Amino acid sequence: MNFKNTDPDSIKCNVATAAKIFDEYGDFIKNVISSRIQEEDQVEDLFQDFFLFLICNSLPGDIENIEASLQRAITNDVVDVIRKKKIYLSCLHEYAELCNYRASQKNPEKVVQEAEEKNRVFELVEKQLPRTEAQVVRLRYQDGLDAKEIAEKMNVKSKTTRGYVSEGLSRILREINNSSQPVSHW
Repeated sequence: MNFKNTDPDSIKCNVATAAKIFDEYGDFIKNVISSRIQEEDQVEDLFQDFFLFLICNSLPGDIENIEASLQRAITNDVVDVIRKKKIYLSCLHEYAELCNYRASQKNPEKVVQEAEEKNRVFELVEKQLPRTEAQVVRLRYQDGLDAKEIAEKMNVKSKTTRGYVSEGLSRILREINNSSQPVSHW
């Protein structure tokens, strides 16, 4: 909305006309918007935007049915807002996919290195934990199973698998803390 090159008297006239329309048809305008938009805050935004629309685009003086004209203008406004929102969400979705794609793009050496490191961690888990705890930790963190899936696979209760995971991680943490030596500074 650019009023820079518009005559001030014309702007005052348009504001007065829009205010008069809103005084007479404000409830009608809000009801039409509400019937097409469910979010209340968006209804208020469109209501205010429509007032500005009327200032910039005064209705012709020879309208026979002002409610029908307002309804058509509001419908066009709502359709435009919905279209812009869909475009915006589509752009966000594409951007998110692009970010995920870039984040997942790694050079082959790094992929191999990460896989080797992961395998070494699970080898340590197998060596440091009792067999059942190691199996549960591997199923949880290497295979990505949840407590219920692990419980079904091992024929135990979910609570039991959670206990194995908790105890296994506690043992690993104790091992890490016990094996870490303080670094001497010169």
